[in-house]
Amino acid sequence: MLVLHDVKLFRYYVRLLPFGAKAACSVTLSEVADKLSASLRHARNLLKEMQGQQWLSWQPSVGRNQRSVLTLNLTKAELQQLIAMQYVEQGFYDKALDMLGGDQQWFGSLLKDTSGASQRSGELHLQLTYYRPFKRIVPHNPQRNSERFLLRQLYSCLVKCTSSGVIEADLAHTWRSEQEGRYWKFYLRPGLTFHDGQPITAHTIATLFELLKTHPCYERELAHLTTVTALREQTLVFELSQPDLGFSGLLADPKYSIQPAEQLSSTYLNIVGSGPFQIVSHTQDKLHMQAFPHYYACRALTDEVTIWHVPHLDSHKRFIQDPSEEQVSEVSPELPSCRQYLERMEDDEQVTQPRATDVLLTDRKLDAVSYSDTQPILLEHGCMYAVFNQRASKLTAMQRDWLRAFLDPKALLAAIGTSEDEQGLQAATNLLPIWTPVLKPGIGAKGHVDLKPNKITIAYYSQSELINAVKGMISLLTDNGVEVEANLYLYDEMQSLIDSEALSEDLILASTSLDDNRPASAFRWFYGDSLLHNALPMQEQQWLDEQLIAIRQTRQLPEYLAAIEPLATAMVNASWVAPLYHYKQMLRFQDVLKGVAITNWGWPEIKDIWIED
Repeated sequence: MLVLHDVKLFRYYVRLLPFGAKAACSVTLSEVADKLSASLRHARNLLKEMQGQQWLSWQPSVGRNQRSVLTLNLTKAELQQLIAMQYVEQGFYDKALDMLGGDQQWFGSLLKDTSGASQRSGELHLQLTYYRPFKRIVPHNPQRNSERFLLRQLYSCLVKCTSSGVIEADLAHTWRSEQEGRYWKFYLRPGLTFHDGQPITAHTIATLFELLKTHPCYERELAHLTTVTALREQTLVFELSQPDLGFSGLLADPKYSIQPAEQLSSTYLNIVGSGPFQIVSHTQDKLHMQAFPHYYACRALTDEVTIWHVPHLDSHKRFIQDPSEEQVSEVSPELPSCRQYLERMEDDEQVTQPRATDVLLTDRKLDAVSYSDTQPILLEHGCMYAVFNQRASKLTAMQRDWLRAFLDPKALLAAIGTSEDEQGLQAATNLLPIWTPVLKPGIGAKGHVDLKPNKITIAYYSQSELINAVKGMISLLTDNGVEVEANLYLYDEMQSLIDSEALSEDLILASTSLDDNRPASAFRWFYGDSLLHNALPMQEQQWLDEQLIAIRQTRQLPEYLAAIEPLATAMVNASWVAPLYHYKQMLRFQDVLKGVAITNWGWPEIKDIWIED
């Protein structure tokens, strides 16, 4: 790897560019010295130094005033990027941005080009790029998919839950339940601390849960929690008003991550957690985390993680950009020759330092160029779906059936000139891909014209896949004489309107992915999601509540998914909801990222990333 170049040498090189780059020219040393504003001796030394860096080729001729051959190998832009790239790889981001003239778009493109894992002073640094800034990463706020992944990096729960419903130790090393699941006791590990050094005890956790019971995001799920008591410093007891055989699985959810109680009333971006990573800084430009040295379990292999906000600089995976985001013009040059040039020099020097592949993250996928075999494509355990807003809408049951049959997921993508494969999606036939497909109603567009509504209103938030689906709906419906009004909201804005039952649109589009505690996560989705409940008439909501509470009281956690499937199927059959797509997940790396697996959220398991020295 080349050392960081002196900016002064770059400025000297720029003075030579009037001779022309990429082509040999015949010049005298005196002409070169004039361009450099240097003596003949100094000019000769500068040429030797630049040639040593392979920026140029200088073939002097014998004899005074004889013309020599000068070849400048790089344009100014290529050299700027080459130097800036090395600044980035050494962690000097401000210097890299200065070298690029403060061009944020160019800087973002360079961050993508240098993404991956690297060694700096004996420590492993992981650099990634992401298309949007992260909101405040706290468990008590509604979070999108990637923020929930980050919750797992920054926090721990009392216990963990596998995808099959097996409970494992986390902050609590032992637990047990009595009285048919009404009484749960957890025994904490000794010596636990938050990232700021505060001790984690049974008392601090009991104080946290007393506050969560009255928090709007938890009231419904914790309505059966009567008391939380710290018997001793490391013994915590939950008493419930009704049986809950899977209560430990609920506490394994990212939403129930352990944090200081006072953080519930704070709005500061840099938060205090209890997990394997702690936040160094969190701004609109980047999220910087480092391994927490006092984490109770195995310390993360990765020392530092920096995730930069780089807006949609590469949108080849997307058909339509998010109109709520500012569009960026392509003003900065793409310079693949610079990367090739750097790699060629490294090959010449027989440098074998491994580096990760280029990385671009979307909300559910980590895409990376790979030259080796890839992992098979997996379907995300979640769904993009539409909910019929029966409390506010005047659509009849027959019209809902017609819409569910007519708005075929594949047809929506075809209407905007794309496909499932191009978008990384698979048409959904139920709310989870593991559940039995639900047949569509026997009602199509032809022969049932009288069933279609004259007008339909749609609410959706700013996520590109949702935007594409709405574009397809508008195209199909307007072509068939249905007037469409589509309203785009910010995620937090739409969530607030849902919670306050203020959305008036007929159809509400949303997307949900289960967390790694899959059975409990599915239950929490159906029982705690305000969209599913606030869009249903009161009688249907009461029926759903009764069915879910019966599951909670009589079924063990591993049985939850099978028990919820008939409820989901009934909701789809009744056209309360319409499944649209499941997301395909794929994680591809070169062999330099050892032992990295894709997580339930589509991100790599960053704490396990390492490279050979």
